[in-house]
Amino acid sequence: MPVRSQTAPPMWGKFNWRKFVRTTYAARVVAAGAVAALALAAAAPAQAARIPTADPGVSKTQIVIGTTTPLTGPASPGYMYVAPAAKAYFDYVNTNGGINGRQINYVYLDDQYNPALTKKQTNQLILSNKIFAMFGALGTPSHSAVVADLNRRGIPDVFVNTGSSNFDNPSKYPMTFPFFPSYVVEAKVMGYYMANDATLNAKKKCLFYQDGEFGDNAKIGFVAAGTTFVAETSYYSGQQVAPFTSQIAKLKAAGCELVVFFGVTSATAQMLGTAAKSAFAPTWMITSVGSDPSVVGAALGAAGNTLLKGVYTPSFLVPIQDTTNAYVSQFKVIADKNSLPWNFYTYYGLNTAYVLAQAIKAAGPDLTRASLINALQTKASTFRSAAIVPMLISAKSHQGLNGYYMGQYNATGQVERLTSYIMTATSATSGTAKQTTFKPGAPTSKLLP
Repeated sequence: MPVRSQTAPPMWGKFNWRKFVRTTYAARVVAAGAVAALALAAAAPAQAARIPTADPGVSKTQIVIGTTTPLTGPASPGYMYVAPAAKAYFDYVNTNGGINGRQINYVYLDDQYNPALTKKQTNQLILSNKIFAMFGALGTPSHSAVVADLNRRGIPDVFVNTGSSNFDNPSKYPMTFPFFPSYVVEAKVMGYYMANDATLNAKKKCLFYQDGEFGDNAKIGFVAAGTTFVAETSYYSGQQVAPFTSQIAKLKAAGCELVVFFGVTSATAQMLGTAAKSAFAPTWMITSVGSDPSVVGAALGAAGNTLLKGVYTPSFLVPIQDTTNAYVSQFKVIADKNSLPWNFYTYYGLNTAYVLAQAIKAAGPDLTRASLINALQTKASTFRSAAIVPMLISAKSHQGLNGYYMGQYNATGQVERLTSYIMTATSATSGTAKQTTFKPGAPTSKLLP
């Protein structure tokens, strides 16, 4: 407010007119500000209720989902198909209207199964792509490098593609949900099956495993199952680019008649190829994540099916060759339309994306990270899936699938189911597997959530 006169009116005497004007004006401004502040404070709750603060990566029109996975590098054979298959399913959902009106924007980045690169790519997904959730991140050593940070940031870490039991820890990792049955459970199932098959039980058993949590989990399961081995050997991730000469020599020298292998598919191919050249032909039992015939065949050529014939392997999905099954036939249509090879990894990627879509739908139209976590913890048992084993997710355990049936490869490279029952167990360091029955529900209409 400008002051037009520099002389105070005579009747005010020595009264400080300038100070009065300044004080009065300031008081009015403060009072007006206080009134405005009170008005805003009163209105704030109502405004917040009308315009909620959205979590990153979700808007009225889209949901941003991210993945790190080995698209290149020594561990990529087989695994390179999982994320593209998931994208094919999400694209299928998008063309059919999305989920609660939102399109899924799926971003997957190559980490080469390298923990240092996993950190870099995860930061890009969080900081640049602004993901709502991490989905299907693949690999035990690679995901171990970022799981704590994802949980610290409150980012849902859904359906981790590894069987490491360390990720099922709701008190430590409340945002993380493994999908695979754990390697501990798989080892218990293998141990149970060997102990109850007279022919296998009589053989001299040996163990060949990948160093790190992968192999550590396997050993925990076998100890719990009471399985003993006359010899053990291992390889480190990335070593499979060269022949396993020393490992095979050790197993052969020990007189191993049954070798149980816990490793990735590219390592399986190297192991079988090296063993064949060394005239070493034991009975093989190979982990579910390391026995896809299309990948082994690509590495070994025409000898692939011959070397796989008779190999035992656990599985948890409806057999991929059963095209009369509604899940298999409909997933294959999506794979074919996207020119994806029809193998276990494509099949698995499609199925996992299908389950995530159901979880997002169950989280409701007002999608938040909290509502997704709640849907997983309270409704997972209702989600449909091509898995023929139960989904166990709850507030107390974030483990997804639990259990296996035992299969064996035939001459055409297909797994034939050997057990009419499935075997389940826990990831605890004690306790063995047991037989149980479980019948999966029929797929939703058109495989849409």
